[in-house]
Amino acid sequence: MDYADLYFDQDGTPKSATYDDIYYSQGLGHAECHHAFIAPNRLPERFRALRAQQHFTIGETGFGTGLNFMVAWQTFLEHAPADARLTFVSCEKYPIAPAELARSHQHWPELRSLALALQAQYPPPLAGFHLLEFGRVNLLLLLDDAASALAELTAQVDAWFLDGFSPVKNPAMWSPELFDQLHRLSRVDTTLATFSSARVVRDGLRGAGFALEKLSGFGKKRNSFRADFIGRCEPPRITGWPSSELPAPKANAGRHIAIIGAGLAGASTAAELSKRGYRVSVFEQQTGSAQGGSGNSQGAVYAKLSAQPEGTTRFYAQALIRAHSLLAELPDTVPHGTSGLVQLVHNPRELTRLQQLSAAAYIPSELAVAKTAEELTALTGLPLTDPGLWFAQGGWVSPALWVRHLLQSLAEPVHLQCRIVELTAQADGHGWCLTDAQGQTYEADQVVIASAFEANQFVQTAHLRLNTIAGQVTRLAVPETGPTLKAVICTDRYVMPALNGQLTIGSTFRLKSTQTDVRATEHSENIASLRLRVPSLLPDNVTIVGGRAGVRCTSPDYLPLVGPLSNPDALWHQFRVSLQRKRTEHEAPAEHLPGLWLNVAHGSKGLCSSPLSARLLAAMIAGEPYPVQQSVADQLNPNRFVVREIVRGKREKG
Repeated sequence: MDYADLYFDQDGTPKSATYDDIYYSQGLGHAECHHAFIAPNRLPERFRALRAQQHFTIGETGFGTGLNFMVAWQTFLEHAPADARLTFVSCEKYPIAPAELARSHQHWPELRSLALALQAQYPPPLAGFHLLEFGRVNLLLLLDDAASALAELTAQVDAWFLDGFSPVKNPAMWSPELFDQLHRLSRVDTTLATFSSARVVRDGLRGAGFALEKLSGFGKKRNSFRADFIGRCEPPRITGWPSSELPAPKANAGRHIAIIGAGLAGASTAAELSKRGYRVSVFEQQTGSAQGGSGNSQGAVYAKLSAQPEGTTRFYAQALIRAHSLLAELPDTVPHGTSGLVQLVHNPRELTRLQQLSAAAYIPSELAVAKTAEELTALTGLPLTDPGLWFAQGGWVSPALWVRHLLQSLAEPVHLQCRIVELTAQADGHGWCLTDAQGQTYEADQVVIASAFEANQFVQTAHLRLNTIAGQVTRLAVPETGPTLKAVICTDRYVMPALNGQLTIGSTFRLKSTQTDVRATEHSENIASLRLRVPSLLPDNVTIVGGRAGVRCTSPDYLPLVGPLSNPDALWHQFRVSLQRKRTEHEAPAEHLPGLWLNVAHGSKGLCSSPLSARLLAAMIAGEPYPVQQSVADQLNPNRFVVREIVRGKREKG
């Protein structure tokens, strides 16, 4: 995306050169925000009235300098209960460049600590959704045109800040499509405030179901308005992919959640739910956590990106930005490195992909940028002969110790050596009974299955299409002579900077295998492949000090399965005819099994995809705004393959 074209007035007030308008009134930004947005939405008293663990959502149509967000954040901390949560959702088509954002923030020393925290997490200009977390306050920054961004938002907004440049200066933003989205995302008791008194704004809000009240303006503005949403005149429209075939999850009030699997996906989900006050019980069949695919001592935080904003890249690019942010915040007790990562070109196809990425405008250079062999030689510390894609914020982490770090936040210990073999819905439809291999039973209100390739071992999940790929890593003693590797290198193998005197390289691929024996032939394969790609790293004689084999779980389209689970027979019976007649928009929303969720199939990219997937699942369960576009959530929906099978069945019969 393009950064905002702005300049600063003599007193330091930022102005848009594109729209010839100011971001806030000269010298009055903080007070203007209180007058125009905080007070009309009655936020101090509404924050004070929040119940334990209750969540509040604010929606904004123009992020700009982030001033409104920081003032709302400060107000929330001053008035809300200590266990309440806030999500501030804001749209921005032209984000301000980081240096100019920091300069703008210098005007408000009273917000300095919040401003520095915001600047530290400020995302690169990648179109899409970006989740920034500040304890119990979240910023969901939607980098796109307001109407387009809000059309992809899944949320219920409690209060709106209708901000943005004047309708005279920027008429395209104040479109009927924008007011349609305000209507869709609001509910009874939703309030709205705007400093604009333009006729197009007033008429649009009335048409969207808001009752307006005129207020005095601020500074040079004569009037402003507040509004209350008075309800819909028609039932809510059904959305989904391709239309209504995928069930939209409903928040479940049950506060006790069982999680099956103590790997990275399960631990990340458990930590997210624990933050929201849920009682979490984790069940793991092994003797310890992270004994499966998450058990390596080092793993690369990476994903392969394409030049086009198609579904897979949209998800992984957003997930990678979030993973980079978490990586930078990890404590020293979790071994990790943030010195960068390079995806090195190793064949003509990869060279073409690199050239396409360089030519396209989708991936910002702040996330990934093409580098020559000479540039990569300086960055990695090794003499390289091939170009590659450089991720400056990339790096590595110990997956096993990251998992243990996440599980330490839970109130109760993990149930180890406890293999859950059966799930039974309670007779009243509320809650589940879990039975282990010894016949002992446990009860929970909800269940999250995060057991990788063993996720389809239950009656409810037997239809899931999961693939297994076993792989082996090799650990070598660091050579006594030769260059020192400074960054992660990924080709068809990867190698990490040294940890505890060892180099970790890998990984082999055993398709459709669940065998975890360590093989000498695969040690040789790892070493030979690395010597071929990075010949300067290893001497002729190397010392193998260990290795480990694990099993990756993938889906047929290589995207994770994250979300609610439905009965496949019910989906077939409900949608077979409507799909055939292309009239699914008239169907009632599909149902899912109450309180049964999935988070699996992260493959070799779990360090990238697991944190955002866990955050998405927690939002679904708790009824919070989704941290990704609805279309991306649909692409992760565990029921997508059932829908595709129904479509193929229709074609076969046609």
